[in-house]
Amino acid sequence: MIEAQHLFKQYRTGLVAVKDVSFTIAPGICYGLLGPNGAGKTTTIEIMEGIKSPTSGTIFYKGASLGRRFRNEVGILFQSTALQDYLTVRETLKLFQRLYTQALPLEQL
Repeated sequence: MIEAQHLFKQYRTGLVAVKDVSFTIAPGICYGLLGPNGAGKTTTIEIMEGIKSPTSGTIFYKGASLGRRFRNEVGILFQSTALQDYLTVRETLKLFQRLYTQALPLEQL
């Protein structure tokens, strides 16, 4: 289960992108995050992925605060990426491998 509690993200410019967002994601169920442009959908997902840090609030995974130790259990599937245009599959895997603390030997990629 993934749980977001009171997520808040404010940028240095003062722009508030996410304001007091809380939700629970149960295993085995498909969810959607809907809203108009600028509503904070992408920022919320980036916080969940660990790409951005919230100004305040917490993401929990399996009951514990989501941190670096859970990165090997959480994956990201991008809808589209410019990487496909100029990187080989192996190069793409090597790039994303840097997100994890335990690197695989080249022959296992």
